[in-house]
Amino acid sequence: MDGAGRERAEGAEGATAAGQAEVALRESEARDRAASAEAARREAEAAVRRSEEQYRLVNRATNDVIWDWDLETNRVSWNGAVVQHFGCTPEELGDSPEGWYDRIHPEDRVRISEGIRAAIDGNGESWTDEYRFRKADGSYAPFLDRGYIGRSASGAPTRMIGSMLDLTERHRAEAALRESELFHRQTLESIPGMVWATRPDGYCEFFSEQWVEFTGVAAERQFGDRWLEVLHPDDRERVFAAWRAAVGGLAPYDLEYRVQWRDGGYQWFKVRGRPIRDASGRIVRWFGIAINIHDLKLAEQALRDADRRKDEFLAMLAHELRNPLAPVRTAVAMLRRVGAADPVQRRARDVIDRQVTHMVRLIDDLLDISRIARGRIQLRKARCDVVGIVRQTAEDYRANLEAEGVALRVSVPDEPLWVEGDDTRLAQMLGNLLQNAGKFTDAGASGGGRVGVRVEAGPRPRAPGREGGVSGQAVITVEDNGVGMDPGLLARIFDPFSQADQGLARSKGGLGLGLALVKGLVELHGGTVAAHSEGPGRGSVFTLRLPLAAPVARDLSAASGGEEASRQGVRVLVIEDNHDAAESLEMLLTLSGYDVETAFDGPTGLTAARARPPDVVLCDLGLPGGMDGYDVARAIRAEPSLASTRLVALSGYGQDEDRRRSREAGFDKHLVKPAEDAALMEALSAGRRELRSTASPLSG
Repeated sequence: MDGAGRERAEGAEGATAAGQAEVALRESEARDRAASAEAARREAEAAVRRSEEQYRLVNRATNDVIWDWDLETNRVSWNGAVVQHFGCTPEELGDSPEGWYDRIHPEDRVRISEGIRAAIDGNGESWTDEYRFRKADGSYAPFLDRGYIGRSASGAPTRMIGSMLDLTERHRAEAALRESELFHRQTLESIPGMVWATRPDGYCEFFSEQWVEFTGVAAERQFGDRWLEVLHPDDRERVFAAWRAAVGGLAPYDLEYRVQWRDGGYQWFKVRGRPIRDASGRIVRWFGIAINIHDLKLAEQALRDADRRKDEFLAMLAHELRNPLAPVRTAVAMLRRVGAADPVQRRARDVIDRQVTHMVRLIDDLLDISRIARGRIQLRKARCDVVGIVRQTAEDYRANLEAEGVALRVSVPDEPLWVEGDDTRLAQMLGNLLQNAGKFTDAGASGGGRVGVRVEAGPRPRAPGREGGVSGQAVITVEDNGVGMDPGLLARIFDPFSQADQGLARSKGGLGLGLALVKGLVELHGGTVAAHSEGPGRGSVFTLRLPLAAPVARDLSAASGGEEASRQGVRVLVIEDNHDAAESLEMLLTLSGYDVETAFDGPTGLTAARARPPDVVLCDLGLPGGMDGYDVARAIRAEPSLASTRLVALSGYGQDEDRRRSREAGFDKHLVKPAEDAALMEALSAGRRELRSTASPLSG
């Protein structure tokens, strides 16, 4: 082979080898691509399996109904939750969309169909709606349905997967909440008050409609502490201080204040607030209520006004009734001074005296029961001997009882029994019991009418843990053999204006206040009173019990009997506009040895006092001439030459307020008309002793 041939042969062999190498390379690349494709396929299949497994797990794990709609085949698959929520199996429900659509409530179908179609055709990613779905038992239940749309690379819809959430319990809870809110709203509206609420720190954040309607101010404009702006200016500082103290745990919140009405006026409210606490005791909220008490306040004011007018009427009535009695009592005292040999005259004098005393007691009872009812009786307490008071009071009433044909028997211990009390009121209590016993005891009863008074010391239970001290009682019993009482009367015998047989009561006189007064006064002394009767016609027993006080030593050797100075030379000026009262009093005092001058009005009396300074002035309070008794007293007190003159008010006005005013005007003593002879002489005697004690040592 020549050289050219060898070159051609070698070239052919080289070409063959190169081709074979290229083929081998291509085959290798093909195998690699096939392996990669196989791996990708396997990975894709694994991913699909994982996805399907996850889908199955989700289907099994969730309580919601899961549906999968293949849009290309128009088939729907359901998870097992349909059994729980629909009451049927997936097979019974079927795989056609029509099976689902037919179960939608007729009123919801068009809306749901159009909503899904709009989401699919409009390139949407999801759809959501709420509708009613028919269950296997024929009932409808509310469901919230959410669907997500899957699309191909070109955007064509291929699949729609969603879930249906049963809203039955949620709707039930929402309905219950609405019902609860309606109930609470109606409750708040029906409460006869305005409700408010605050945060734990006191920041107000709620007002009921009643509050807003009343004030005419929107609730949000009163939040925080701006609610104070609708309060009366005079109340704001007090209310705010009380509220801060309550929030700080220092005091309860319970007070009354005025709130401005929408028309600009103010009305009174009673407001209470209480904290609401959690299980740990921490305050989580404050709730309160404001109740309109304006009508109550007006009624209270009307009652106070009526009470004041009643007091004024009673005071005026007492004054007008006492004034005519004053000269009558003075005339009786004059008759006693001059004496009367004729028994008929003596009897007439005694009858007048008893009836005047009875009239005075009726007036005093009427005023006292009114004062007790209002808690305005003030006791002048001191240690006093009950035995002595009973002895004296019994003797004072003995003549009256015997005049009615009733015998009085008194049994008292030899030793005194001491109590802390007002001796005048104690005597008044016993006097009322004696008067009551005499009124209802018939002198013509078998063996004659009898009233007995007994005083004894009785035991008194000690308070638990109390050691020492006086634990006994003074027991005063008033017993009669009179008309007695039935159980019905016994139950109300101490009520004001309560009386026994009306015919007998009216014939004997009285207002039915005596026993009510006894009860009120004994309770003011810390004691008790009880009534007992075996029945009509068998008499009555009244028992007073008073706590004993420790006894006090008395020096009986210091008696001052016989030391009273002569009345001669003591000048008395009587200023009284009632001529009968003035002249009779002048005659009585003259008979008693006093040097008496009389004036009938304030200016005349003041002129007389300046011209001839008296030792004692007896002055009425209600005087004519532009100068009443208070003015006279102030004028006399302003005169240096009358500095030692003793001023005694003698008036038909005897209320506590009248006594206070007379004391402030400068009077040393206040006597109520008609003054008893002994009380009048005591006031004048006190004046003489005072003058002697203040006289100059060189005056002789």
